[in-house]
Amino acid sequence: MKQDLKMKTIKILVLALLLFSCTEKKYKYEIKGKVYVPTSGLNPMHDAIWYTDTISFDGDTIYYFNSDGSEVRIRPPFILIDHTLDK
Repeated sequence: MKQDLKMKTIKILVLALLLFSCTEKKYKYEIKGKVYVPTSGLNPMHDAIWYTDTISFDGDTIYYFNSDGSEVRIRPPFILIDHTLDK
């Protein structure tokens, strides 16, 4: 009986440690905009959020490169949130 209680306590402590030791990845930039999904019926524009650590500009368009080298281009309207200014 005491052994079962001890094992349950250890399992709960390990589970709590795993759950509370996870840290959130904080990206430098958050971009909120819209994406065009042509197969979505009458309203093909859907909300989207992109997270990245690097951005560049081409006129009024934001672009960045994914880790696989593919380019992401985000055309206006969008909202750029600069998390490097967070305290």
